[in-house]
Amino acid sequence: MRLQLHQGFGFDAAAALVPYLARLGVSHVYTSPVLQAAAGSTHGYDVIDHGRVNDELGGEAARVRFVAALQAHGMGWLLDIVPNHMAINDRKNFWWWDVLENGHSSPYASFFDIDWDPAEPRLKGKVLAPILGDHRGACVDRGEIKVVREPAGFVVRYFDHVLPLASRTSEVILNAAAESDGLTQNTADRLGFLADAHRDLPLSTSLDRVQLRRRHRDKQVLLALLLRLLEDEPSAGAAIDAAIAKLNADPEALDALLERQNYRLAYWRTAERELDYRRFFD
Repeated sequence: MRLQLHQGFGFDAAAALVPYLARLGVSHVYTSPVLQAAAGSTHGYDVIDHGRVNDELGGEAARVRFVAALQAHGMGWLLDIVPNHMAINDRKNFWWWDVLENGHSSPYASFFDIDWDPAEPRLKGKVLAPILGDHRGACVDRGEIKVVREPAGFVVRYFDHVLPLASRTSEVILNAAAESDGLTQNTADRLGFLADAHRDLPLSTSLDRVQLRRRHRDKQVLLALLLRLLEDEPSAGAAIDAAIAKLNADPEALDALLERQNYRLAYWRTAERELDYRRFFD
């Protein structure tokens, strides 16, 4: 007997059916995947966290209750597990988000089948992100792609799509902010220091273990320092927001920043011929 689990029919609902299924002579219950999937998933195959039971099904506590109901009636459980089924359009998929932010130097890069040296020169060391409704230049010119400041750092936003900004490239924004008028010397110096430190992070193409550890350590420290500065000096946040607004209003500068990311934003049709990682379905 196969049960399709989802938000409206979770573990407790399935457990309530167990006595009836046992009377029918069913020996095993076969369920759809139960790992944490994208919000509102009706099938469970769009996994975003392989290390957690889906909260929308009731979480770990409800899973334990379901197993107890099966054991009480001498029934077994067959679980559908498909590791390569994932949702990558959700920032809650931390593995994929980290790959987009850190490229080949991400500790999760080897979890995915990515060709970091494809035939297309523009994709060398990058992941293709074919999410645009038009060619990138046209989207930039129309103001559809923007850099946005969030509480945890900077992101690139295209309508509902959000992608991380590579840590090294934050120096473009921070350096411009440091040169703003009206800042105290201390605030300008702190912004300038953060800009230089982001610029000097190890390259995302470096696979040296020491450099990898340094990169991930330093970018977390720099983020903490930036958040502290924003808390201490509201003028720093205003300067950063002004720098972002100026960047977003300059198509040439914004396109140059996008070119430095560890992914390449592209027209969705390019996936047919240039996709550089293995994915399920189209």
